[in-house]
Amino acid sequence: MDFIQVVQKLLPVVGVALIVGLIALGIVLITYRLYRKRGGKRIITFWQFIASFSLMGWLIMVMMLTTFSRGANFGGWVNLELFSGYVSAWNQWSLSEFQLIIFNMLMFAPLGFLLPLLGMKTRAFKSILIISLIITIGIETFQMLTGRGIFELDDILHNTLGSLAGYGLMRAILDIRQQKRISFKAVFRAFCIPLAFTLLFTGAFIIYSSQELGNLSIRPATSQKMNQVSVTLSTKLPDYAEPVALYRSFEIHNMEYAKQMVSLIMDHFHLQQRGHISIDGFNRIWNLYDDGGSDYTFNYNINSGNWWLAPDQYATVSMQPEVLTEKGAAYGKWLSQHGLLPQQAEFSTQNEDTVRWDLRMTNSDMSKEQRDFDQGMIIIVPAAEGLVPQELFYSMNKNKYIRTVDVSSPAQAYEEVLRGNFYMYNDLQKGENLIVKSYELTYTYDSKGYYQPVYLFEGTVNGEEWSTLIPALKN
Repeated sequence: MDFIQVVQKLLPVVGVALIVGLIALGIVLITYRLYRKRGGKRIITFWQFIASFSLMGWLIMVMMLTTFSRGANFGGWVNLELFSGYVSAWNQWSLSEFQLIIFNMLMFAPLGFLLPLLGMKTRAFKSILIISLIITIGIETFQMLTGRGIFELDDILHNTLGSLAGYGLMRAILDIRQQKRISFKAVFRAFCIPLAFTLLFTGAFIIYSSQELGNLSIRPATSQKMNQVSVTLSTKLPDYAEPVALYRSFEIHNMEYAKQMVSLIMDHFHLQQRGHISIDGFNRIWNLYDDGGSDYTFNYNINSGNWWLAPDQYATVSMQPEVLTEKGAAYGKWLSQHGLLPQQAEFSTQNEDTVRWDLRMTNSDMSKEQRDFDQGMIIIVPAAEGLVPQELFYSMNKNKYIRTVDVSSPAQAYEEVLRGNFYMYNDLQKGENLIVKSYELTYTYDSKGYYQPVYLFEGTVNGEEWSTLIPALKN
């Protein structure tokens, strides 16, 4: 989810928060007037009213965004690994992951910014820290208990830092107003946390840019707890491995390539773009439409280089074999003209409504043959009428041979399994039985498009199928 999507999600909430806040403010004002009429001496200033109203609206929006707008899909998950979000963002080199870290801080900045306006008791650093911790821990606990989110230490850290950053800015404003001059202490207080994170992300970018290979999203952000899991190996693992080939695809993590493809699609199918490019995880999404007002989605996955075009309203029609073949030939000609269809790709039809091209190379050949190669598939579901297909899925990568590289042995890679250094969607639990039955050297793309060798281990966990990928390149 990018910042624009967050704003779009917030818009329906703003109205509710405003109405509830106004009602609450009205109640407070009536109560305060009655209090003053009965001889109450405490005076509430205009800015205290504004701060109270704003904090109430802020809390409503935060609860709606982090809790009530979600389904109960998380089952009380807990992540107590501090900085796991940074590890995940680094491994995936994902813009959305970095944005999530920043957003979690920005979301709580209003809390620290407004609290000092309530009174002298909430202007101390300690008070802001305690209040921020109580609120964010409360929200995380509520998410866990309702299954509407994950209780994460990283979220508590970032929410609290965001609140402290907002506090630093407000304290700087109050100090400058009181002293009637700008001091270094006030400026430092206002910008120390944003500056620290700017330096952190800049340093990460410099390190990433200086390394030849990209990062692997298959690396886990947290390790599995293997001390309470039974692990059985039912295959032999060699303790030596020959060097293998390393490749690179320039269609991976390449927005220029994506823009060229969407431009090609728009020109050929007479489509136009609506709105901005949105981000959803690894996907970059364009909203398109034709002259008749029909909507289409073009989706580019930066992690795989795959892209696809599909209408919002999907309806396939069975065709005679000769008609389907004729349409496939027309699409094939267009793809070939733009260098998108390798000559060796095999054409076929399926389900009376789909044409496709396939080109495969075995893992063994990839590791041994030192040459450029294409690999993948193209699937098109033609429309009964009109030029735009019902679906166009392009997953054909051009892999350029780089050099041979040394890899760890299967036995060495298996040690990583025993250490728990592998990714699983649902973590292993106490008492579970993991059986590793087979292994294979295969390939996966990193964040710079290098096709890196990895080991695929397969087996079962309590009788259910299990598999994981372990990096094979020697450090």
